[in-house]
Amino acid sequence: MLISQLLEYYSYIVLASILLTWLPVNDTTRSLTTLVDALTEPLLRPIRNALPQGWQKFATAVLYFGLGVLMRLI
Repeated sequence: MLISQLLEYYSYIVLASILLTWLPVNDTTRSLTTLVDALTEPLLRPIRNALPQGWQKFATAVLYFGLGVLMRLI
């Protein structure tokens, strides 16, 4: 139960990372983006390394959908 909740909260953070890419960069979004990047980068880095050249920009989406699959399996 706890792991499922943590995965759900983390998926919200990953979704926030996706949504933040659509916003213009200013002081407010910069600090939020820094926080979200610090939380997501440890899992995104290996995914980017595993994806073929040119597909690294989809790493956040891969992580988001992967978390969804993992939550359904638990």
